[in-house]
Amino acid sequence: MTFRKKDTHVPAQAAPATLEQLVRWRRDVRRFKTDPVPDDIIQRLLRLADLAPSVGNSQPWRILNVKDAGIRAAIAKSFEAERRKSAEVYKDDKASLYNKLKLAGFDTAPVHLAIFCDRDAAQGHGLGRQTMPETLDSSCACMVTTLWLAAREAGLGLGWVSIVDPSAVTTMLGVPKNWKFIGYLLLGWPEEEHLDPELERHGWQARTPFESRYSELGSAERGPSQHPQHVAAKGAVALVGAGPGDPDLLTIKALRALQSADAVLFDDLVAKPILDFIRPGAKLIDVGKRGYRKSCKQPDINTEMIRLARDGLKVVRLKSGDPLIFGRAGEEIEACQQAGVPIDVIPGVTSAQGAAANLKVALTNRDHARRLQFITAHDRRGHLPADIDWGAVADTAATTVVYMPKRTLAELTEIAIAHGLDPNTPAIAVANATRPDQQVFISSVGAIAAALSAANPDGPVLIMIGEALRYADAANATEQASAMAAALGALPAST
Repeated sequence: MTFRKKDTHVPAQAAPATLEQLVRWRRDVRRFKTDPVPDDIIQRLLRLADLAPSVGNSQPWRILNVKDAGIRAAIAKSFEAERRKSAEVYKDDKASLYNKLKLAGFDTAPVHLAIFCDRDAAQGHGLGRQTMPETLDSSCACMVTTLWLAAREAGLGLGWVSIVDPSAVTTMLGVPKNWKFIGYLLLGWPEEEHLDPELERHGWQARTPFESRYSELGSAERGPSQHPQHVAAKGAVALVGAGPGDPDLLTIKALRALQSADAVLFDDLVAKPILDFIRPGAKLIDVGKRGYRKSCKQPDINTEMIRLARDGLKVVRLKSGDPLIFGRAGEEIEACQQAGVPIDVIPGVTSAQGAAANLKVALTNRDHARRLQFITAHDRRGHLPADIDWGAVADTAATTVVYMPKRTLAELTEIAIAHGLDPNTPAIAVANATRPDQQVFISSVGAIAAALSAANPDGPVLIMIGEALRYADAANATEQASAMAAALGALPAST
């Protein structure tokens, strides 16, 4: 999950990435692509890092770009030896987990940088070093931090290798004796992106709350006190339904949440005009999840949501439609509750309601449909779920709404017909319900899969099945889409 995806649309107000977004975009990269980094980019990043602050303007860092394959291999061998030695400290499950946390970057990262501190640096004439000589090392750390941020902004990742023998590395690289080894850095294009550190993601160490590391001593009004006072964060999460797309379907409570939010984590399916209602200055974080495409991982989203709330922010988790209907709301609610983060849920108009309203058709009907059921057409693997109640789908007294059916619709209708559903039962596919580019396909259960496949519409699709749908008005839906397109400055697709 990143804030700077080149292939993902991000609203103009969310880009370029802010400093906070760069900081949250994880620094501890362990897996890299082998693609080379152009020399001009490396030079630009190193020159930016060289502008880092240092005590007394000492600039004590010395950067060695290690290009020799033999030396790289020797340092990697040293790392592996030290890693095995470190593993002996841990026992049982901790030892097993430690052995799984292997750094793969030595073989793939295109750039290797060894960082040293010149303890005899003449720059600055020793200013600040007389009382705290260790600040030379701190200055080098400032340089590495600047390099990391510059790398992140360029889309690169930085890995800091700490499990090596400093004396062995110093000898291998043949640097002056007065240079103190600070760290070995791997630089390259990340193979994967995460908002949470790998050690946290795999259960090595959970991140502790900010309040455990921050305290205040006294106050301006009362003078100094004897004990530091911890300041508790008061952040919270609101799980908000954005509706199917038409901004006018946003609820008043959802609007209030958007206009008071400090940070908004929004899904890819949220209609872009709705993002315009977010309070100016709020942090916008695209955590888009799309079926069958590379997307954010749910644990990453949970982690970021909780972290922002623990920092004292009002966080909105914005989802298309109603988050309580096939929106994985349960996982996010549980994550917040386990973390002790307050969470509120603001439901939204689900796409089935929006689509039916546009078509001027009731989903229930005293003569034809006394039951309404929502089902999903794909499971965790993207396949048709194995536990669908096919007898219920074939029930002539029910209206069935199928969410996320694009890839499995042909299989779904074939099985439903085999279980007794009349192939002539009305079926309507709606793509981008209630949006300017809404498309409506009125057909039958036996023919809807072929019709949808031939049209291959882009965007989210749902299927409505049942006798109550015989009264649908496709012309009215097209007129509504045209009116909305005129209001929003977009042209509707043909239906």
